[in-house]
Amino acid sequence: MEFDHIELKRQARERMALTDPKFWVVALAYIAMTAGVSLLFSLIPLPGAEDGSIPATHLFLQLLLNLYTTVVRFGLCLWALWTYRQLDPDTNSLMQGFSVAGRVVLMNLGIYVRVLGWYLLVGFTLSIPVLGLLLSGAGAGIGMFTLMLFFAGLIATIVILRLRYALAPYLLADRPDDGPSAPIHRSAALMRGWKRALFRLELSFLGWHLINLFLSLIVTLFFLDRAGLSFPQIILDPAQYQQAIVVINSLPVFFLTTVVTIPVTLWLLPYQETARAGFYDFRLLAASDATDRPDMPPL
Repeated sequence: MEFDHIELKRQARERMALTDPKFWVVALAYIAMTAGVSLLFSLIPLPGAEDGSIPATHLFLQLLLNLYTTVVRFGLCLWALWTYRQLDPDTNSLMQGFSVAGRVVLMNLGIYVRVLGWYLLVGFTLSIPVLGLLLSGAGAGIGMFTLMLFFAGLIATIVILRLRYALAPYLLADRPDDGPSAPIHRSAALMRGWKRALFRLELSFLGWHLINLFLSLIVTLFFLDRAGLSFPQIILDPAQYQQAIVVINSLPVFFLTTVVTIPVTLWLLPYQETARAGFYDFRLLAASDATDRPDMPPL
């Protein structure tokens, strides 16, 4: 079965337009439940440790916030899947992940462990010839080129692994009773030979992400300029670099970068998620026609 990402995106736009409440309302609710809660969390006054280290209370609350965001993200996957299947979801779908929160967390933990394990293995394997070449006294040009290839290999590894397990949330949504591990293995099976197709789909949204990056950069540079920190100086001066980090991580910068990117995000977030859900349904349909297909949930 041939995959046409342009047609898939057209179908995603059509089905998004039929949602009630509108897709941008769901996206706004998602932003409020994630970035909004994170903002409120940052306003909580927490006592600092006397030795300057991060207090255990802060680490615990940050862990809870990450777990909460993971479950809400799964709820967005549910909304996108139901939207593509034209099942008329509403904003309550964002909360549906809490009914299987334990499985969602365990699934994401399993993905993280696998990605980290493969990443370390590939990194160690690639570092052996790179280290040998550098110790052999190769020229500076060859050494720089080798390092560039090494880091490119690490980036490619992360991308491939992310694509390998990209369909796990949708598989868990279709068959939550199968537990957190089955969607991981099924995603790997479904994505075998199809990573390039999903990568092309994800890459087609790059322009929208660049617009958001540009808007965020404008806000960040504005605050750096107001603080008297120019871009060339913060690279060369360690003291100004530390000041710049404080400015970039400050509450006003976080708030305004979120605000200026909201118009694009309200369109991009549901659009990209619905397209991913469409790709998942496409792979299910293609797998149902294959003779060597794995055991997959029905449409």
